[in-house]
Amino acid sequence: MNSDVNPIKERIRAIIRDRRSNLSGDVQENCAEVLCDNLTEYVTGELGLDLADVRIASYMPVFGEISTIPFCRKVIEKGGTVMMPRVEDPRIVFYEVSDLDQDLKPGRFGIPEPVDTLTAGDPRSCDLVIVPAIAFNDEGIRLGQGGGYYDRLWEYLDGESPDRKVIIVGVCYDFQIVSSIPVEAHDMTADVLFEVSTEEEHEE
Repeated sequence: MNSDVNPIKERIRAIIRDRRSNLSGDVQENCAEVLCDNLTEYVTGELGLDLADVRIASYMPVFGEISTIPFCRKVIEKGGTVMMPRVEDPRIVFYEVSDLDQDLKPGRFGIPEPVDTLTAGDPRSCDLVIVPAIAFNDEGIRLGQGGGYYDRLWEYLDGESPDRKVIIVGVCYDFQIVSSIPVEAHDMTADVLFEVSTEEEHEE
């Protein structure tokens, strides 16, 4: 069965999209700051990299996705390299950005994308590629929106090859960890997964 119309995947997508849409702005902002701290600690601590030298590829959050914008701004401010994707069917192409306000404009699906004047970058040159998802399972296998863009990126980055040098970092809210995701051979798998608690959404 085509993964795009798999009824279990579509049910998971519907549930997660609804849950994300009900997160308050305050919770989303708080989670983004927590994620920024976690990513900073991971890069500078565990990986031992300076933010001034790190090269990352990330994404612009839509439909309630957890935001990496605070972390991306921090990397840019420190002098590091940030790449953002633009849909160029049948794949996504990454471009180096130096100003998240000026270098992006609404593109396909209404998602902010790099403007035409920017230079394309190669995500294989990055230290980290940070990816969103509808859900991840306990092993880091990713369920996306269904377009296959990140699965094709996974293949481009050499996927399961032991020679792959880029670290795939999955980011999500805690309720996006779903153990029962149907898995297919081409699905992207995160090497490292950061899930951020949304327990504040239940507070009075």
